[in-house]
Amino acid sequence: MNSRTLMLFLTAVVLAVFAVLIAQRWVESMGGGAVQQVEYGRVVVASMDIPQWKTVGEKDVTEKNWPKEAVTKEMFTEKSQVVGKVAISNVFTDEPLIARRVVDPKGGNVFSLGFSENKRAFTVRVNDVSGVGGFLLPDNHVDVLHSWKPSGMNDEVHSETLVQDVRVLAVDQEASSEKNKPIVVRSVTLEMTPEQAEAVFRAEEQGSIQLALRNPTDKTLIEKPETTARAPVFPEPRAEAPKAALPRGKTFTVIRGMSQSRIQCQGNVCSEQLGGY
Repeated sequence: MNSRTLMLFLTAVVLAVFAVLIAQRWVESMGGGAVQQVEYGRVVVASMDIPQWKTVGEKDVTEKNWPKEAVTKEMFTEKSQVVGKVAISNVFTDEPLIARRVVDPKGGNVFSLGFSENKRAFTVRVNDVSGVGGFLLPDNHVDVLHSWKPSGMNDEVHSETLVQDVRVLAVDQEASSEKNKPIVVRSVTLEMTPEQAEAVFRAEEQGSIQLALRNPTDKTLIEKPETTARAPVFPEPRAEAPKAALPRGKTFTVIRGMSQSRIQCQGNVCSEQLGGY
């Protein structure tokens, strides 16, 4: 190897070492120095899937580290705070349990804990048609349609959309939405305000109702004109035929010489009125 080749080789090695040092310093400057430590807290999470309306057991939950910045006031920090409560919706594995998802049954019917305090659970009777062909499931949203035929001589049928966008709480006695298979049911329980429940109850007494399934993403409401409460419709009374006028009877004129008189008969009774010229 001649001196020129050796000089080029040494120069290349020096440049390579210099480039490595520059790259190392650049990487260290991009790292920002010391790594920030993340603080963790303990929260209660589901150790397995917990179905809706199941009472939470000791083996259903576990405590797990959770970033403190993501811990909210609704989360539980000890298993004893959760065990014995009822899940009002499905909770999935490793999902934190929060106060809105599990509630204390307080010895009562846990189904009533699944809807808002200002709402009512109102059950309507349905069949294979009015129940949307069996495609209704809990947590679906429906409209309630009402049709009725006013009493009277005509056969005209009236209809209206009575209640809109109400949630289905249960079909028959099934309150879980895990099944996705059509089934014909006899009753559907809806979540309504007291005013809506009263309107649907009146509608069932006056005619028939029909449920209409809504798309879950459709929140559009039909604006209905303000109407007064419907009064019962009665047939108009027939006009009485005018009474026939009593016959006035017959009148005769009797002339006697220079005088005359009128005789008026009413039935078998006749009376004479004297007169003269």
